Amino acid sequence: MIPVLNTEINGDCETDSENNSIKSVLKWKWGSRKSAFLPYKPVSTVLTNLQRGNTEAKSGEEIKFNFHARAAQGEITANQISSEGCDTVDIYGYTSLHWAAFYGQSYTVTMLLGYGALVDKLGPEGETALLFAAAGGHYDTIKLLLEHGADVNHSDILGNTALTYAAAGNHPHSCHNLLIKGADLTISNENDDTPYSLAIRKKCYAAQSVIENHLLAMLSS
Repeated sequence: MIPVLNTEINGDCETDSENNSIKSVLKWKWGSRKSAFLPYKPVSTVLTNLQRGNTEAKSGEEIKFNFHARAAQGEITANQISSEGCDTVDIYGYTSLHWAAFYGQSYTVTMLLGYGALVDKLGPEGETALLFAAAGGHYDTIKLLLEHGADVNHSDILGNTALTYAAAGNHPHSCHNLLIKGADLTISNENDDTPYSLAIRKKCYAAQSVIENHLLAMLSS
């Protein structure tokens, strides 16, 4: 299930979190509104179980996914994109590009962008595909989105940028890819947290190290 990104970021990082589930790194505050992806929970559970090898495929049983869930799984086709449309949103306002970016489906992201998907199309609370990719630590997807013109310093309605999420999730490679493309370290969210202050407070040592090395390189240049 893809969580809403617009949340207060808290909780401590884990030592090796580049490949961890974002839920194990960030504590999401749902507020008064339900998860935007609650209707897809059964599908996402199936996807997660299949990826982890917890579910055996049953002979003759077919699991049907909608277009957006297929994008998350990385299994949409050119014909489906042409039929559904690149920027078609689900009932909560999220596109197939948002789904693919959150799950790090770089090939699907490439397909969607090739068919004209808007790289910076906003979700209902200011989310972009880049923010979803950064939150998940998908540095290859981040690089791809940036190469297609994604706004590296876009912030959601709470002021969190892609670098904010990458730092808070302790994703060093993601932080690096964002920083070399001009991510602004000084942007603070509504809680006055910057990516660096979050990395320190949350004990995200890998992300903190990348940011510090970047700062040193800037000072010495």
